[in-house]
Amino acid sequence: MHTIADPPLLLTDNPVTGRRDDQFGFSTHGRVLCDAVQAAVHLPLTVGVFGPWGTGKSSFLNICRDMLEQRGIPTIAFNPWKYDDKEAIWHALIQTILTEVAGEPDGRRHDLAAKARRLSSTATWLLLRHAAGPLTAGLVDGDDLTNVRDAWQSRGVENYRHINHFETDFAEVVQTFLGDRGRLVVFVDDLDRCHGDTAIAVLDALKLFLGEASCVFVLAMDFDVISAAAAKRVDGDQARGRQYLEKLIHFPYHLPEVRFEAVFRQLQDSVVTELSGDPALWQLAESAFGDNPRRIRRFVSALNLTAATLRLHSQPSRDRLMQVAILLALRMRFPDFFRRLQANPAVWVRLDEAARTQNNAGLRQDEVELATAEPALSDLLLTITPGERSGCSFPAIPTKAQIEVVTQVLTVTGGSGDQP
Repeated sequence: MHTIADPPLLLTDNPVTGRRDDQFGFSTHGRVLCDAVQAAVHLPLTVGVFGPWGTGKSSFLNICRDMLEQRGIPTIAFNPWKYDDKEAIWHALIQTILTEVAGEPDGRRHDLAAKARRLSSTATWLLLRHAAGPLTAGLVDGDDLTNVRDAWQSRGVENYRHINHFETDFAEVVQTFLGDRGRLVVFVDDLDRCHGDTAIAVLDALKLFLGEASCVFVLAMDFDVISAAAAKRVDGDQARGRQYLEKLIHFPYHLPEVRFEAVFRQLQDSVVTELSGDPALWQLAESAFGDNPRRIRRFVSALNLTAATLRLHSQPSRDRLMQVAILLALRMRFPDFFRRLQANPAVWVRLDEAARTQNNAGLRQDEVELATAEPALSDLLLTITPGERSGCSFPAIPTKAQIEVVTQVLTVTGGSGDQP
């Protein structure tokens, strides 16, 4: 454990790279999913790994990929977030798969590489010629244009003026690549970080181009985010947006929640020493951020840095640091309430009283609207307002002057509204 004199510990929220780094018990669930993927008979198959932002979807995919590769099943990872152009995203997905196929190291490599190059040129040609229908053309560089011209002059591309011809040959190339290995598993991560149109373009590509290949597509996403993006294509009809995803996803897999105890075990020794074992801090973290590992890690990093900044001027007490932690959590989780708190700390007392008595008579209209829009805020205030209701020792509600001081520090150290 670091000491008071140690520098602040900033935590990364990068995903784990394999099962050896698994700290949240994902491997057990991943093994079940990998068994299902390996046993699937009817291909292609699309698996949706659903979970909100920050709950470990990327780590889960990496663990599953590690497991499948240990079983000798070929895998490919594709991250559409790197591409902003919705017209070219399907092209990038296809090229990623073909690049992997062309790199097959055994005796099939020469034949596969030739077929993959032909399909690669064809995919670029389809991009330019608008042959993908709703997937319109994007920009390509000079080399691509030369390749397209050469490909167009060859008999091979003449046969690909219809998407279904391309789809069939693509499936044959994948099958040649696989041999007796059964299936190619393509992991697509961060769909919900893409612009909505880009995310839907990836899903369209699975239907238009890859509907015959012996592939399993494992897509990590926040279901609500992607279904909302799909709904925009049908005049905002949320039901039809959900239906679009339900038709595309053959097997929905809802990522199990990470238990808060697992997050606590991982992070307890990473928190500023004065609070690392304080039950009030962890009650605050659980109440504010639930079981979301990414949000809790960001909170801990910001708290460590803020505590180090305060120590430049004095040695803050336990209550002072706990007060900072509370204000930091409120600013990250409920930025609108925090702005109101800066102007008038009495809003905390009024909202807590309303939540405790279940009576909004003492609230202004805008405060009623805030409490209605953010029911989790009332629950948090009931937890952290002094009075031992939670069984933990929380400090007094801060004054306006105290809030101003902490706000100045937070402006330097972070702790803004918690957004993806």
